[in-house]
Amino acid sequence: MEFVQFHPTALYLKNAPRFLLSEALRGEGAYLRNIELKRFMPKYHELAELAPRDVVARAIAHELELVKRPDAAVYLDLTHLHADRVRKRFPTIYSTCMEYNIDIATELVPIRPAAHYAMGGVRTDLRGQTSLPGLYAAGEVACTGVHGANRLASNSLLEGLVYGARAAQNMREHLRPRRDHATVAGAENTAASTNGQPAQVEAFIKKVQSLMWQYVGVVRDGKGLRQVVSELSELQKQQPASGDRRSHEAANILQAGLLIARSALAREESRGAHYRLDFPLKNDVKFHKHSVVSGDKIRFE
Repeated sequence: MEFVQFHPTALYLKNAPRFLLSEALRGEGAYLRNIELKRFMPKYHELAELAPRDVVARAIAHELELVKRPDAAVYLDLTHLHADRVRKRFPTIYSTCMEYNIDIATELVPIRPAAHYAMGGVRTDLRGQTSLPGLYAAGEVACTGVHGANRLASNSLLEGLVYGARAAQNMREHLRPRRDHATVAGAENTAASTNGQPAQVEAFIKKVQSLMWQYVGVVRDGKGLRQVVSELSELQKQQPASGDRRSHEAANILQAGLLIARSALAREESRGAHYRLDFPLKNDVKFHKHSVVSGDKIRFE
């Protein structure tokens, strides 16, 4: 659960979605510039902008930390490339950014890293079966082992398509008669009910998200992880009463965040997408293993 990939270049504008700006932009020759408009990646890695995603994300995080402004950004620069080629080569990115008055061919694009993909998740066998009879998992929610500690581009296709098909086939082979329509309808009506506190639920979710970004983001350390585990555990006592769908989602977001934070605290090393300032090196002897959360314990096997 501690292995969460951060995409290094997501559009960072007020009131705009964190739209992911493809690595292909840097492959095409785009530069990354800091608040002083200086290229910074060459000092972090010999491949500069073409360094692995986790390296680029950490470099950007460090540049933002130097600025010490909560709204700071770095910039993706394609202005030195042929403008018509940029527009034709990346039509979706170009049109999306234009919706927010950014012409990627002629202007610097403000970006920050964004949480992107979970490499860990619900433990399954090779056919999508979990430890709970009748529950199957495939795709990003599952831990299949196809990624390792850092997702490679397009491995998600393998995870979703191959394991999704395997899980579906497994479910077909173990299909049980459906409940009658009245029972299903009753369940749907229950799920659609509301507890009438949408503002409280949204504030709760924003609090969890803020804590996760602050302490369990691109770069982590033991002190911050211990603090966030404590704060998230305290939040469990304050979570909105379950009633509507969003309330259930809030509880699930908190649970997932706590699992990620606890797993990150237990892994006292840096590997792939998990980077600890207090343990910057790999430790293959103790941690070249999967972390498995079971109840209050985390074991490595």
